[in-house]
Amino acid sequence: MKTVTRRNGQANPLRDSAILQRTMNRLRGTGLVPKGVYRFRTHEEADEWMTRQIVATHARRSSKT
Repeated sequence: MKTVTRRNGQANPLRDSAILQRTMNRLRGTGLVPKGVYRFRTHEEADEWMTRQIVATHARRSSKT
């Protein structure tokens, strides 16, 4: 197997998997963007819409805590 990069410090797969699990638990339930089919004229328009949706979702989640 080829090593592409190396991590600095000690590898701790248990800690890394716990971090990943916490992240997945936070994202579960409501997604970052609403479900559905959306049509955009350009990729830039789609990127702007997605960014606005992610920011709005973050604001809603932050205000509840």
